[in-house]
Amino acid sequence: MSDPSSFSLTDSRNGRMLLFGSLYFAQGAIATYVLVFNNLYLRAFGAAAWQLSLLNGLLVLPFILKIGIGLLSDKVKLHLPLLGKGYRRPYISLGLIFISVGGIAAAFVPPVDMYPLFVVTALFIALGLALYDTVADGYAIDVTPPEEQGQIQGVMVVSRAFGLVLLASVYGRIINLFGWTVIFIVVALLTLLPQILLFFTREPDQRSQSQTFSWEALRSLWRPDVFRFSLYAVVYSIAIYGANAIVALFANEGLGQSLVQVGDVAALGGIGMVIGGLVATYTIRRPNISIWQQGVWTATGVFTILLLMALVATESNIVLMFVLWGFCMSASELIYITLAMAKADRRMGAGQYAIFMAVSNIGVGLGQSASTGLIDQVDFRWIFVGLAVISLLSFPLLAAMRQDDERDPNPLLTAVSGS
Repeated sequence: MSDPSSFSLTDSRNGRMLLFGSLYFAQGAIATYVLVFNNLYLRAFGAAAWQLSLLNGLLVLPFILKIGIGLLSDKVKLHLPLLGKGYRRPYISLGLIFISVGGIAAAFVPPVDMYPLFVVTALFIALGLALYDTVADGYAIDVTPPEEQGQIQGVMVVSRAFGLVLLASVYGRIINLFGWTVIFIVVALLTLLPQILLFFTREPDQRSQSQTFSWEALRSLWRPDVFRFSLYAVVYSIAIYGANAIVALFANEGLGQSLVQVGDVAALGGIGMVIGGLVATYTIRRPNISIWQQGVWTATGVFTILLLMALVATESNIVLMFVLWGFCMSASELIYITLAMAKADRRMGAGQYAIFMAVSNIGVGLGQSASTGLIDQVDFRWIFVGLAVISLLSFPLLAAMRQDDERDPNPLLTAVSGS
């Protein structure tokens, strides 16, 4: 008989999908509040645009620290009481606990009257999210065969979007019925759910030679193709997350929708994200469609929907706009994270992947801070136009990266797509 203690969810494809799906569903629970309601929360208490801009900019800092978190997880084996030992599992559990504790604390901190303390609390939550997100990505790289990486990333994107679909409408109604305080506690409790599955995972006592930490893996980052990839990361994330930071505000303040209505359209936008993630996951496995073709299609979709949001969005068609936006956003995210996973050296899997994600988070911070900081001076529609123009820079960068791959094919990239 096999030793029960040797069982781990990560040993099978279905187990990996269940584990990483639950981790990213929990991330969707957090993202639903942060992306849809957090700016509305501050505005409900009288926050100025500069306060939204400052908070959105600062919240990216823990995600830039993902570089250090990833390197730490790659190099230092952690042993914590009740949370286990290893390079991945205890870090993930610790990050989830940070989010739960911070979420409960935030429920009792007035966001404007005690703005500095609220910012500190929000940064603590963001640190927990950065910790568990970074190490979960590294864990996925560790345990997922190359040919399954596109599928696992698809499960992650779809699970996070599914969290948005299920919870956006629920959050809006909870806030409407019980006030804002309850929602923080709900989010905190939802992030504890993946902890149960983590108890059914294990890490090997010794990492394989291909995954053993090595500073030599950093040398691969000093290449022109990585520089071009980094530029793409910044451009794509400024356009995507700059717009995403204000779509709910646009629906509420620009089109006059209530919190419940905003939650409902956001939930439908989440359906668009699920569909976009599923379609992108399917197409990325088609042997006759390269990831570069898919990248161009998604960049075209992002540019188009941003212009539509600026030119023709109204209260009667905002639902369609949110669905299309969710579709394009999740498809774009899947392109980027698949490229980042393929480029990450497994000797520093979490570290290198975290570097790539931290670079994109610089764009996230710039986009979110700039777009929310302009809402008191510039019409929402002109902000969408500006972001659409920025998104056009994705096209020459995708073309350049495709040429890089044709000169020096990436075997992992070939495994996850038809490129």
